Amino acid sequence: MFRLGLTCYWPLGTVILALCESAAGSQLSPEKSGVWGPGLRAEVVLPARYFYIQAVDTEGKRFTVSPGENAFQVKITAPEEQFTRAGVQILDRKDGSFIVRYRMYASYKNLRIEVQAQGVHAAKSPYSLKGPVYHENCDCPQEDGNVWLEEMSCPPSILQIQRDLAHFPTVDPDKIAKEIPQRFGQRQSLCHYTIKDNKVYIKTHGEHVGFRIFMDAILLSLTRKVKMPDVEFFVNLGDWPLEKKKSSQDIHPIFSWCGSNDSKDIVMPTYDLTDSVLETMGRVSLDMMSVQANTGPPWEEKNATAIWRGRDSRKERLELVKMSRKYPEIIDAAFTNFFFFKHDESLYGPIVKHISFFDFFKAKNIAKAGQEFARNNLMGDHIFCYYFKLFQEYAKLQVTEPKVRDGMEKVEQPDDDLFPCSCHRKKVKEEL
Repeated sequence: MFRLGLTCYWPLGTVILALCESAAGSQLSPEKSGVWGPGLRAEVVLPARYFYIQAVDTEGKRFTVSPGENAFQVKITAPEEQFTRAGVQILDRKDGSFIVRYRMYASYKNLRIEVQAQGVHAAKSPYSLKGPVYHENCDCPQEDGNVWLEEMSCPPSILQIQRDLAHFPTVDPDKIAKEIPQRFGQRQSLCHYTIKDNKVYIKTHGEHVGFRIFMDAILLSLTRKVKMPDVEFFVNLGDWPLEKKKSSQDIHPIFSWCGSNDSKDIVMPTYDLTDSVLETMGRVSLDMMSVQANTGPPWEEKNATAIWRGRDSRKERLELVKMSRKYPEIIDAAFTNFFFFKHDESLYGPIVKHISFFDFFKAKNIAKAGQEFARNNLMGDHIFCYYFKLFQEYAKLQVTEPKVRDGMEKVEQPDDDLFPCSCHRKKVKEEL
């Protein structure tokens, strides 16, 4: 936390502004306020693009409390078009900063983004995005994966990926295509994927494979944005990791939305986080941006008791509820439903109603550090970077060619007859 009287710095692109804390009641300066983020760059294609605004006062001090949720106004237009089909939201983070997000429902040659406060342009507004500027459903992949990584400002390496792949010096697609279904196919829910020539193919194993929709969606979204490496892999759709062999011999590479210290699954961003990124400003109302604008009451008014709600998908959750009954002043844990374990109300009940997601923010266990972690690691561009880097690094380990196996079906891109797009990269090829 910045304090008055201290010199402190806040990066804004290549410009460094000397800023200190501004108290409530200070006069907002549109010109000195900061505006930055990936949503100001045409080449960064996301389901919902976003950028940040930092309120700064007339003395150059950074606000650390909200200057008011309507302090800034944002207007997005396509200069060449009569109408611009884009939804815009400004989210007040209550700390002097704002997230501006917008979802485009059509592609445009150029975009103009105006950020104003008190009728005056903020920072370097207006911002011109020299297009083409594509919407989420536009199938126009960047042919060079390394160029795409640079355009997205992805990190050169991700430690978690390096750790997970260290267990697999090489991967033989022919070998795992036979062995993984034999070992896990009957008892677990698996998807066998092959990405070939930037097309996605799948074969499912097991009875409960409905959650494949989340993996299908992120793979299709990636292939619309960048040419993926040819790669063949298995995805675990369950709630727990599968590869728990202690020996490094004969272990199998399995991608999961979960992991642990005693398992060797290759972890990915969770399915619900992935879905929230793809459906931000769509059918999903809870995502990493909206939660930052609903941080609950001030810290001193938050409840010190830890809160947990959920179903009985693991035995450890049963112990947590028992612990809550023993120490109610420390833990408020209860089940909202029972599926896997016999319901013993004397030990684990009674079943309680669901509570609002934002009720969890009334507890102190949601800390400032958590907000900053989400802002720096869990935004849409971070999730896309993680998935692409993961598949890119995994593809390098393959010692035989990935194949479209017998029984696989092609996963089709969604139809977008209402707002089709014309990919400039495909046009160039046709002209040549």
